[in-house]
Amino acid sequence: MTGKIGFRFFLTAAAISNCGTWIQMMTVQSLLFSLTRSGSWLGLSTVVTLVPALVLTPFAGVMADRFSRLRILKITQSVQMLAAFALWILYISGNISPLRIIAIGFINGSASGFQTSAWQAFIPLLVDREDVLYAVRLNTLQNTLARAAGPTIGAVILRLGGISSAIFINGMTFMVVIFALLVVHPRAGSPSQVEAGVFRGLINGARYLQSQPALRLGIAIALVVSSCGQSLQYVTSAIAANLYGHESNGNAGLLAAMGIGAVLSSLLAIVLREKFRRSDQILLSMMLYVVAIVAMAITQTYVVGQAAFFLIGVAQLQVAVTLNTLIQGRVPDYLRGRAMSFYLMGLIGGLAFGSQIIGLAGDTFGYQITLLIDAAVIGATAVVIVTRGLSKTLDDD
Repeated sequence: MTGKIGFRFFLTAAAISNCGTWIQMMTVQSLLFSLTRSGSWLGLSTVVTLVPALVLTPFAGVMADRFSRLRILKITQSVQMLAAFALWILYISGNISPLRIIAIGFINGSASGFQTSAWQAFIPLLVDREDVLYAVRLNTLQNTLARAAGPTIGAVILRLGGISSAIFINGMTFMVVIFALLVVHPRAGSPSQVEAGVFRGLINGARYLQSQPALRLGIAIALVVSSCGQSLQYVTSAIAANLYGHESNGNAGLLAAMGIGAVLSSLLAIVLREKFRRSDQILLSMMLYVVAIVAMAITQTYVVGQAAFFLIGVAQLQVAVTLNTLIQGRVPDYLRGRAMSFYLMGLIGGLAFGSQIIGLAGDTFGYQITLLIDAAVIGATAVVIVTRGLSKTLDDD
């Protein structure tokens, strides 16, 4: 398959697989919290899953620029499929434990470290060059739809088929993407500049980003927002239990609300496309994060918590689309993998360490004070961006 037909087929397969990933994330988070009753364990699980990706991502970005992105994706998707089925076997055989859950997470994280940059750089190769930003927006939209549908479908699966069914279905969804990778035919990318080695390529990519103030600021914003805002999705079981008195599977309602907010936000992004400056979208989204997290902290009502996660979903999508299109639109194809890898380092690093810090601080000092401090950090960052005039760099073309 080639052209728009191939792109749409691949995107549909990706949406199905990402939906399965969210089903498993919600399921495993609930399972781990029920085994440990600890937000710190949830944070540790996130760190062990994401740190391999954090370490490998910059090198994977160089690989995505030097080798076949299609081949990289086939390998990483196969590894993640096998990891999902391994987790399923451990569970149905009664051999599941917190450490084994984390070990499977490490394998998934290692595969993801090689995959993410290649995935982001692969999407533009499925469409004509003039349609790249359109493809990037649609890729973000399919992720968003999966984020909304995954937890909702996962809650139904857990009720009807239990944990084993949820994990097994996730493993099956990887087969859909692998099949799509076998039938799509991406266009040839721009010729990559031949460099002496991986480290030289990495250094050259870093130098390019250093020369681009808007890209540097975008990566810094991704780090802060992912640390203090997006990372909350990895400790929702602890938030549901400690703030709202729900069981660990109460995370499904919070994650589903966040996904619905992201879906509506994506539709809003399409309607309002290019009608607002990037800086306005980023700053308004950061303020929305602050309002949502403060509301979450000062109430003990689950419905208010869902409303807060809905607003987080709205803000998260706006930041993701704005930063993703900023980077994809400014970087030449031969540097795309490396540029995205540095952006993803900020994003993944924030998710990993933010979830660990929030989980540990929540268990130690309570989730109310932890979330209020969390909101203050995002708010202070927005103030710095405005008072130092940094927002102008986001709008310069």
